Amino acid sequence: MVHPLFNATVKKWKTLKRHVEKAIVGAAVATDKKSHSLIEPHNVHYKNLQRCYLLALYFATFADWLQGPYVYKLYKDYGYEDDSIALLYIAGFGSSCVFGAVVGQLADHYGRKNLCTIFAILYSVCCLTKTSNRFTLLLVGRVLGGISTSILFTTFEAWYVNEHLNFYKLPVEWLNTTFTKATFYNGLSAIVAGLVAQVLAEYFGPVSPFLMAIPFLMASLLIIQSTWKEHISLNKSQTHSLHKELFSPLKYLIEHDCLLLYLAMVQSIFESALYMFVFSWTPILAVLSPPLGLVFSIFMICVMVGSKTYAWFVSKGRYQSHSVLIGACTVATVSFFIVTLSLTNIVNHVHEHTTIKPMSVVCFIAFLVYEFSVGIYYPAVGYLRSRTVPEEFRATLSNWFRVPMNLVTCISLTLNYGSDSKDVSGLKKFQFVFALCSILMIGSVASATVFSKKYSKKVVHDELQETRLGKTQNTETV
Repeated sequence: MVHPLFNATVKKWKTLKRHVEKAIVGAAVATDKKSHSLIEPHNVHYKNLQRCYLLALYFATFADWLQGPYVYKLYKDYGYEDDSIALLYIAGFGSSCVFGAVVGQLADHYGRKNLCTIFAILYSVCCLTKTSNRFTLLLVGRVLGGISTSILFTTFEAWYVNEHLNFYKLPVEWLNTTFTKATFYNGLSAIVAGLVAQVLAEYFGPVSPFLMAIPFLMASLLIIQSTWKEHISLNKSQTHSLHKELFSPLKYLIEHDCLLLYLAMVQSIFESALYMFVFSWTPILAVLSPPLGLVFSIFMICVMVGSKTYAWFVSKGRYQSHSVLIGACTVATVSFFIVTLSLTNIVNHVHEHTTIKPMSVVCFIAFLVYEFSVGIYYPAVGYLRSRTVPEEFRATLSNWFRVPMNLVTCISLTLNYGSDSKDVSGLKKFQFVFALCSILMIGSVASATVFSKKYSKKVVHDELQETRLGKTQNTETV
């Protein structure tokens, strides 16, 4: 018979062994991450892959930014009222919502490179429809634009992540650098595109930015066709029909992976609030009569600063991406609360003109802080998607993540149009909008916190398993 003291000693020894093993794994991971950051600039495969991806993405997003400032003005010049314009906007977001999951499934099923090529063609046709003032043709263009943006914001990233992780077997930490650059230069391209669009519109009319977008879309298509390669996973199942596979990612999201569900909640809430902000900030700052182009440029600079701040946070293991995501959601929530309180103050003191401008300035400062949080959010959520979304559903699930955002945006559009009062009391609806955003963003903070805890446990478990099995990542420089 074994003595109880012996059993207790063995149990304590095993517990101590597990703690030591975890400590060793943690040290190994930290050392591994540091080595990755050191050898990253010398890896030719990584640099070439990143360059091909970012060039195609920059040309595509530049074309997208060229159009943004003059969509509303073009419709106005064609003689359409706000209700008709709202319907056109809703058609765009609605088509993105309806066709997004189908587009994602096609990308996962037949290849992301092919869908990105189709994006350039569809978006070019969308731009050409702007040369006509016929409502039906403009409506078709909005539908094509909605489908195109679904591809732009999901399939490009899905292609890159697959090549980075599954074909070249590059360290996952290097994705942070790529997503930070994508966010930073996207902000820069937005500023340049806005200036170019303004010059074109002044000298050649409001349709000219849409025609100028086409050469940049064709440049993106040329880069995709000449430099991108498609390495579809050999593990993809070809036995199910496309119809059956359409909802299988959603079933996976709901039934099998609560971790992924919480990330989906964070993205849906954050980006829904972002689009409500996009359609609301202009009338709130109207009292200050600011140059809108300059304000937009300042917003984009804040996004760029945010992306660089994220890169500093995650460099050399200062903070983990999931912790930074909580911080970004928290900052955004506080910003929206400040805006809500400021608007409440304005509405309650509508006849005290000395109060209106100071509160509007407070709203502007809160907007700057919010845009800073957006710059942190995008690379963080992009990296976490790459770590949690399964490869076979990558583009499809990314589009499902955007469905709530598109629905909320459509609802927001119905609220924004229809009360164009220039009186300050017209801000009451925006008081409601930002109060709603504040409440929603509390949900994003809670979801990000739960996700962070679950994600941390998953990372420790996966790294421990890989260490036990003797798996290592390929970090050789070439």
